[in-house]
Amino acid sequence: MNWLKRRLRNWVNNDGDSDMQSINSKRSTRGLAIANDSESFSTEPLRLSIYIANGGTVVETRTYDRLKDRSQNQLYVINDGEDLGEQLSKIITITSLGR
Repeated sequence: MNWLKRRLRNWVNNDGDSDMQSINSKRSTRGLAIANDSESFSTEPLRLSIYIANGGTVVETRTYDRLKDRSQNQLYVINDGEDLGEQLSKIITITSLGR
């Protein structure tokens, strides 16, 4: 039975299909970097928490400033009648500009 598994694995890996890429390597064959646990980004992330509430949605943004060693939290309320995607894009833009 092991020979069948080996043949299937070899067939899938050597298929020649350019769309299939190995994720185990640090770099794919197309030159795109694949992040793993040992690598980190040079900036702090913008974290969003979205809570569904009666009458709308509450969005919490969290950012961390390494220089000041402080965390900033902001709360935004989006009413039910407003477009959630449009309001989220505005929140992200405002938060990004303030960094």
